[in-house]
Amino acid sequence: MWQSEHRTEWIPPEEAGLTDREQEILRLVAQGLANKEIAYRLGISQNTVKVHLRNIFSKTNLQSRTEAAMYAVRFGLVALTPSAPIMAEEEEEAPALGEPLAEPEESPEPTRAIAPTLPTEGSPVAALPRGHAALFLIAILLGLAWALGPAPAHPEAPDRVFQGDQRGQGIERNEALSRWKLISQMPTPRARFALARWRDWLIAIGGEAPEGITDRVERFDLRRETWERGAPKPYPVAAAAAGTLGDRIYVPGGVNPQGQPVDRLEIYDPQADRWLEGPPLPGPLAAYALAVAMDRLYLFGGWDGRRLQGAVWMLDPARGRWEPRAPMPTPRAFAAAAALDEAIYVVGGYDGQRELATCERYRFTVDRWEPCPPLNVGRGGLALAAMDGYLFAIGGGWRIPLAFNERYQPGADRWTPFETPITGTWRNLSAVPGDGGIWILGGWSGEPRAGVWRFTPFPFRLFLPATQR
Repeated sequence: MWQSEHRTEWIPPEEAGLTDREQEILRLVAQGLANKEIAYRLGISQNTVKVHLRNIFSKTNLQSRTEAAMYAVRFGLVALTPSAPIMAEEEEEAPALGEPLAEPEESPEPTRAIAPTLPTEGSPVAALPRGHAALFLIAILLGLAWALGPAPAHPEAPDRVFQGDQRGQGIERNEALSRWKLISQMPTPRARFALARWRDWLIAIGGEAPEGITDRVERFDLRRETWERGAPKPYPVAAAAAGTLGDRIYVPGGVNPQGQPVDRLEIYDPQADRWLEGPPLPGPLAAYALAVAMDRLYLFGGWDGRRLQGAVWMLDPARGRWEPRAPMPTPRAFAAAAALDEAIYVVGGYDGQRELATCERYRFTVDRWEPCPPLNVGRGGLALAAMDGYLFAIGGGWRIPLAFNERYQPGADRWTPFETPITGTWRNLSAVPGDGGIWILGGWSGEPRAGVWRFTPFPFRLFLPATQR
């Protein structure tokens, strides 16, 4: 196991440059939590915890978990209590050399020149201070005021997009949220990944993991609440989505490890655990919104490597080809789509400058667009799920710290806020409905997340017994 070079003096947190996340992990170490418990509480992987510990030890001259606990007490990061046991020294869990490094908050990627490439998560911005609740509240109020004020016209599709992707930080709420439950942790934390439900399985495909764009396929058994590995995707991509048609899961396009959108369509057969190749897209495309309706797959907008798209494509598996449909009124990427009744709602998005609150409804039976009430606040990289006659918009956020999610019932004149377990930044997550709830996985909050949440919109249902006449 890797050990840092021995040093005799500890460096105070402010001089060491410990990030908010690192100080949080130090506090949990001092409370006696093992890496597995820390990972579960923070919604990150155990390997990411190890990487943070490695960074902490390197910055502060610490040698062990015992020293880490003493350090946290000495510098006021945690109060000394008799009920906080220290993990034994054999539990020392700094990562070995060669393990992939998580993206550290203190070393943001340098600002890049504007170029026709899709940005990876973690472009530069100062992380939101965890301890400054007043500043955080002010930021939320300013964000709401900005979003609810007059919006400028939507930009034309630019040739070069998505510079200045912000590094936000998501903060888990401490109070109990009765409708939210953290069920499990994905084996691989990830964002911008494809998620599909097939029978009693949730299947996570590709996306951005701590080590970069991955080909991993991981399957979660909803009955046993256990994970297993699936056959890896032949061509790893991020910024892609998945749709289930029959017993096949369709994953079109996405951005490859070189940062370029692709036109490939790969089809996963979960029963045989194998991949097939389908008809390619008309052109490269990533960061689109996807929905399934009437046994057809619909793609909305996205990014082709040069500009934002408003095109809409439909795949009929029986015909085996992509067909154009009426284009979206608002070109955009990182929006979300869901089918409800006889329409597909396309909500939110990000254009490289700002999050969008736009809501547009596509009547797929007549190939026609119409407006719907906008979100209360712009959301880019959100997830959208339809359930019991409602739409649920969850997460998002590049430049606006978010403090709530939103729901909408067709025919209403506005979206209604509802609670969120993570405030600040929680974007490029994925969600699917099922079994009376909505499953929300992964996402980005300053680093890839691994949490598997279950949200129950209507925990109490009234059933009236039948009466005999």
